[in-house]
Amino acid sequence: MKNYIPRTNKVTKPKNNKIIKLIILAFLLILILTLIFFSNSKNNSLTLDDQVFKGEYQNNKKFIKIDKLKFRGFNNQGNPYLLTAKEAIKETENIDVVKLFNVQADIFLSEKDWFFLNTKEAIFKIKDKTLFTDNNVKGFYDDGSSFSTPSIEYDFNSGIAKSEEGIVMFGKWGNIKADKFSFNSFKDVYSFSGKAVMIVK
Repeated sequence: MKNYIPRTNKVTKPKNNKIIKLIILAFLLILILTLIFFSNSKNNSLTLDDQVFKGEYQNNKKFIKIDKLKFRGFNNQGNPYLLTAKEAIKETENIDVVKLFNVQADIFLSEKDWFFLNTKEAIFKIKDKTLFTDNNVKGFYDDGSSFSTPSIEYDFNSGIAKSEEGIVMFGKWGNIKADKFSFNSFKDVYSFSGKAVMIVK
């Protein structure tokens, strides 16, 4: 050791290369995990349509299939209603929305008067008690009159129905065709807007 001569008088400290490499590696790992998570969430978000009845829903825990679903309740006037679906799909993460298939709704206007809705597919919001469908809707009244509309939004609590896509009504009194409409089932009053035509028998 007495004869040892250092090559340089400068003492160099090792650089923090290892720490920098670990930080970069951790950042890349977090980035990869984030990308994998979001890609999986997109792949698992099945569209709520007929495909869920072909077996895909069985391998996806985000959905629950329900056969012969029924909702019973009373509107703000105390009149009962019954909403039924032959089949339904419910997202486990969203407790408020249910997708209904082959839907029927029996709605009492009073103790004696009622009307009936029928459509192939609809969305029901449990909290708001609101039914929405953009499929063709058929409606029937106890007096024999009926209507059809391409879409409808019906609030079971307030008794208000509306559509921006028009309505065609048929009854003993004649026919009505309008571009837009709203219906207050508590007052049994229709409001038509846009182009509206009524043919009286």
